[in-house]
Amino acid sequence: MSRIHFAAIEGFEAIDAVFADFLERLSGRPLAAELAAAAALVSRAVREGHSCCRLELWAGQQLGEGENRLTLPGLDGWLAVLRRPEFRPLVAEPTAPLMLDEAGRLYLRRYYDCEKRIAGEILRKLDRSVPPPELPAGALAGLLPYFAAAADRLWVDHQQLAVYTAMSNSFSIISGGPGTGKTTVVAALLALELERNPELAVALAAPTGKAQARLAESLASGVGRLNVSDTVKSRLLSLPSSTLHRLLGIDPRGNCRHDRRNPLPWDLVVVDECSMVPLLLMGKLLDALRPECRLVLLGDKDQLASVEAGAVLSDLCDAAELNALRPDAAEAFRRQTGWRVASADARPLSGAVAELTENHRFATAVHIGEFSRAIKELRPEDAPQLAGRIARCDAPDFLTRDIPTGEIEARLKELLRIPVYNEFAMNDLRRLAESGEETNIEHAFGILNSFRLLGAMRSGKRGVEALNAAMMKLLGHHGLHSPGVPLLVTRNDPRTELYNGDIGLVVADPSAPGAVRVRFPNRARSFIPAELPEHEAVYAMTVHKSQGSGFRNVLFVLPDEPGPLLTRELLYTAVTRAEERVELWGSEEVITAALQNRTVRQSGLADRLCES
Repeated sequence: MSRIHFAAIEGFEAIDAVFADFLERLSGRPLAAELAAAAALVSRAVREGHSCCRLELWAGQQLGEGENRLTLPGLDGWLAVLRRPEFRPLVAEPTAPLMLDEAGRLYLRRYYDCEKRIAGEILRKLDRSVPPPELPAGALAGLLPYFAAAADRLWVDHQQLAVYTAMSNSFSIISGGPGTGKTTVVAALLALELERNPELAVALAAPTGKAQARLAESLASGVGRLNVSDTVKSRLLSLPSSTLHRLLGIDPRGNCRHDRRNPLPWDLVVVDECSMVPLLLMGKLLDALRPECRLVLLGDKDQLASVEAGAVLSDLCDAAELNALRPDAAEAFRRQTGWRVASADARPLSGAVAELTENHRFATAVHIGEFSRAIKELRPEDAPQLAGRIARCDAPDFLTRDIPTGEIEARLKELLRIPVYNEFAMNDLRRLAESGEETNIEHAFGILNSFRLLGAMRSGKRGVEALNAAMMKLLGHHGLHSPGVPLLVTRNDPRTELYNGDIGLVVADPSAPGAVRVRFPNRARSFIPAELPEHEAVYAMTVHKSQGSGFRNVLFVLPDEPGPLLTRELLYTAVTRAEERVELWGSEEVITAALQNRTVRQSGLADRLCES
């Protein structure tokens, strides 16, 4: 086989070719074409969000065309080349930059090591015996007014089961879509834990500032309904919450203040929006926990996976039987509630993963609930039928329009006049921000939390950059730092304690005519624009960036053509950002293509859990 120029082939980038060249320099001899191709492919795989490259998916395929063409070998022959003794320093030894596992998955070494560490740490936590809590009969049902008792409900209340699952394990996962009550479960769980142990040290965290704030706000709003003492309620309201980067003390170089040598002091850590957590960050979190620290992960396994490599939450859920308990915990749960649940211990995480399926948010937004559930449960052959239903929907809570690209700006202009927050419309943002008055600034943030434009990608005529430019023009802004412009922080900055995902608003500075400040919700300090880390306008944001957020009204502008980034998970995530109303601008053809395109991340994490 002869070497080819990978950077000239569609799907590859210069960095993939550079990595193959790096391996050749490291080996000190010409690199076999089979190994060079494998190196370029694993580099590409990580760029595309996979933690490894499954070589069988590429075996026998042709890369490139014309003179710059390579036909990859069959899998057995390819693996035999990679396992030659002369390539061990590159592919097999502990210091090798690559790792080929027994299943034929090729890794960059750090991702292989991280998968092994994550699997090992989780299994060690599960091995730490946590006896099922013996609660007084009916204690769970009596915790909240809407927690049912077995006498009033034939089927198991999965919220109560989720609470019990987390209390019965040192490591647990609670998965569920928006509105299924994940934060209600957390409030109930923490209330019971703090009643049993008032000195328990608890920390809350999430991947982004917005997600962390929503977790803290949701927890605070539910405390009053808990049937617990005022002392416990006070403790719940005072629990510290932070982003994962703040929790771990990650500096701009990626180094962590907290790790195995300097672990976090907490007894229990709860992390929300874990579908957004990439493989390497999850590895850093587990490295920083003491062996006796319990960990509860919350998220929606059906949402978009993280932007960076890995699909940790989905992989972990795949390694469990959902809504089952260990046999001893299942019997204790029956004694406590009267409900029988499946007992299972055949799979590594069985008994540690609960899934919430009953939606409490979309009682009035019935079409949002119906379509989000249908997208999640869709069979491939039913995609065209569901796409047709979505494309023709014209309901108070769900509207789809096939808006041509040339009409987008005119249609946006119409929407800007429609009230979205009390009597205020998007058109009022600039006026409210220019006043500099506290009440008006609160109204402005209310508008921003009530309506958001979403795009599937950044570039293109229907992408986020074009949508933001249109909004800036329609609202009369002549610069990024004009009063009324919402700003999205895009880089973590421990100095200002502003982190990727934080959203602020440019407002007039009443103490200095002509000057502006940038305000962030729930922060006493404001900033001059020059103090901010990297940032951009955020009238519109990508669906990826919207994870961890929710808005009363969402407008999702789809591309005018199908593409690899437009997936079922992206459509599901966009629809479920809306709490009351969602509007889609796109064709039935594009919606069909999205529903037929599933995100499948290549990973070995589920298998590592079985191996360890």
